[in-house]
Amino acid sequence: MEWRKLKNLIILILLTVNGFLLVLVGIRREESARYERSALEQTVQVLEQGGIQVDVEAIAAADGLAPMTVERDVEREARLVSALLDEEVQGDNRGGGLYLYQGKLGEVSLRAGGELSADFPQDNHWKTDHPEDHAAALLKKLGVEGALTDQVNEGEDIVLRFRQSWNGAPVFSCEVEFMYRDGWLRALRGTLLMAVEGTVEAGQTLTLPTALMRFSEGLGATGDVCSAIRAMEPGYRGTAQSLSGGARLTPVWLVTTDTANYYLDCVSGALTRAADQ
Repeated sequence: MEWRKLKNLIILILLTVNGFLLVLVGIRREESARYERSALEQTVQVLEQGGIQVDVEAIAAADGLAPMTVERDVEREARLVSALLDEEVQGDNRGGGLYLYQGKLGEVSLRAGGELSADFPQDNHWKTDHPEDHAAALLKKLGVEGALTDQVNEGEDIVLRFRQSWNGAPVFSCEVEFMYRDGWLRALRGTLLMAVEGTVEAGQTLTLPTALMRFSEGLGATGDVCSAIRAMEPGYRGTAQSLSGGARLTPVWLVTTDTANYYLDCVSGALTRAADQ
């Protein structure tokens, strides 16, 4: 047989084998997805029989989230302060992880763990007719991912609350409030994670069926009751590790029910009330 014909035959055989493998992988993925849907449906039925309704459309898996530690980035904090005060300001290390910055536009303090406090005089240049757009743009300028979660209007005062995101996932323990009066930005209060990613820990996140069962078990152990799970949103919960500013990010579901909100650990399945953070 001529070499050219033999080479074409080998290529045809390889293409056929690859096609077969792709079909096999597709079949297995479909079978796995079908199994997961079936397991979720059965779990939801079990919970409903126990008196807990589940909005399946409002719950999401925690794929891709893993426990990790992050380290405080003082240089990034300084850039944030420079953006807020519109000038480079040297931080005063007050000890205990507290840095104080003072400039012509106001004063900013940052603590280990990301606790932020900023105050601006009435005549600062942060004035706007559209506080929501202004706050969102300022966050972007600060290099922070965030989404608006609440807005309170009280006369001339407007308070906007934003929740920070880390790698696209919400950090439930990191929220900051922008306080406007007569269009002037007067203060910022809250917690922002100004850090660099460190060590990613090993850990397999729970599947949705397992997570729902762990939630039910944890609820029973606490003695709490609910009749409906309205949402399960995956994200992170941050815990300060040291005065140097290191923090641990734990993947959790924020479980919203008709009676209270809870954090469900995506790896261990431990359940705590959201108010207990």
